[in-house]
Amino acid sequence: MQRRLPSLMALQAFEASARLQSFAEAGRACCLTPGAISRQVRLLEGDLGTLLLRREAGRLALTADGATYLKEIAPALARIDRASARVARQGEAASLHVTTLPGFGAVWLMPRHAGFVAAHPKIRLNLYTRTEDVDFARHPFDAAIYFNSAPPPELIADRLLVEEQVAVCHPRLRPPGPRPALQALSKLPLIHHLDRPAAWEDWLADLGAATPELRHGPGFQHAPLMAEAAGAGLGLALIPRFLVEDDLATGRLVAPFAHLGVSRRTYWLTYPPSHGQSRPLQAFRQWLLAEMRAGAATSRSPS
Repeated sequence: MQRRLPSLMALQAFEASARLQSFAEAGRACCLTPGAISRQVRLLEGDLGTLLLRREAGRLALTADGATYLKEIAPALARIDRASARVARQGEAASLHVTTLPGFGAVWLMPRHAGFVAAHPKIRLNLYTRTEDVDFARHPFDAAIYFNSAPPPELIADRLLVEEQVAVCHPRLRPPGPRPALQALSKLPLIHHLDRPAAWEDWLADLGAATPELRHGPGFQHAPLMAEAAGAGLGLALIPRFLVEDDLATGRLVAPFAHLGVSRRTYWLTYPPSHGQSRPLQAFRQWLLAEMRAGAATSRSPS
């Protein structure tokens, strides 16, 4: 005989109560009263024949059975939610949720956003910024622009851009001469990327050059802030070229050294196989790859 499954409402009430450790907060999340949430959890415990939650110091805590059960059902509920959202987005009007790195999103993607809207007026492209890896089982994103040497093996991935690093500074800090020697680095404060502490050493190693004594300047976590610091005359910054091409074109920044360092990491568009049939996602993917090809035809890196 087929076993009767618990109601979806009861499962959602239990998941929210366990996650938020409160019937009141779970009620707000589910748009139900705390009493209704409590009743749904009690019904679920009755169906299963075991206690799932208990009160400890005024908060809800999982029992051993509750922790095991939550570990099994939470991903299933997340999959149901994503599947429902994808089907709902298959109509004429659809939303697409994409997360990207702050610099890539602000400098490369945002100026092209209007082009995507013009090409696909019925798709609402919602952009988020995130520096941590995305867990598609937990986070409600359709796709993520990912930066690393290789994408996670469980995801579908398209290579977007191999990052080139260029050393830039304010024009008044440019060392004299049309082709300054690398020894001039020792006379300039070097702006550092806090998440890439070895970037300058790697750039010099790529040149096969002996490392001069380096002057450490200020550090920043994100490349756009480094570009602003360089523009303010705080030192020489090693920046992804696509982030500063407009500044180089206008003369706000200069690149004293001709060398472009090629990063060991790459920008990827990634998404789980379960999202592959999404028409909005495929429209975004094709548009993004076309923009990359167009950029590659006119520049050594997209601009």
